[in-house]
Amino acid sequence: MAELSVSMRAYCKLLLHAAKYPHCAVNGVLLAEDTKGKEHKSLKIVDCIPLFHITLGLAPMLEVALLQIDAFCRSKGYVIGGYYQANENYDDLQLNHIARTIGRKVNQNFPEACLFMIDNRRVSPDAVSEVYKVYSLQKNNWKELDNKRTVDEDTLMAACTLLKSEAFRKLLDYDNHLDDIKHDWRNPEVNDEITRCT
Repeated sequence: MAELSVSMRAYCKLLLHAAKYPHCAVNGVLLAEDTKGKEHKSLKIVDCIPLFHITLGLAPMLEVALLQIDAFCRSKGYVIGGYYQANENYDDLQLNHIARTIGRKVNQNFPEACLFMIDNRRVSPDAVSEVYKVYSLQKNNWKELDNKRTVDEDTLMAACTLLKSEAFRKLLDYDNHLDDIKHDWRNPEVNDEITRCT
């Protein structure tokens, strides 16, 4: 697996998505810098797009969302480089069928892709380490990676500040966009708030 780093924007948005819907399973995709043609293999997750909180595995909605996100990525020089999910049950950290299937699809298009499983028990302003476990696809199986730090202290502090200020109330996922297309799934307002935390 390539060296992995997660930006403040990506980390905070996936955390806010899980915090906004603590009673639901949530998922989204992780956007990475496109490393095609570059010698040094590192996976830099630069943003995330929250997808769903109602039904995670509905194929038609997922396909539409991924097509729009892919077009957005091409315009920014990004690729869909990963997938994240928080299960509905507070104590459930297992990779279920949905996580494995969507993760595998992302991996088919970007072989360095990873999968993040969010630990709901750690979605708190008091969290002192990453709230997820990271997996990579190796020999057709998802393997948990070593517990290396993927974010810095400043990112953890910004996430804490955003949770305390309830910034998750402003976060919009693709389900919100499908309810009202004026809701921008790219979350410019939340992105600005995260930038102000730096």
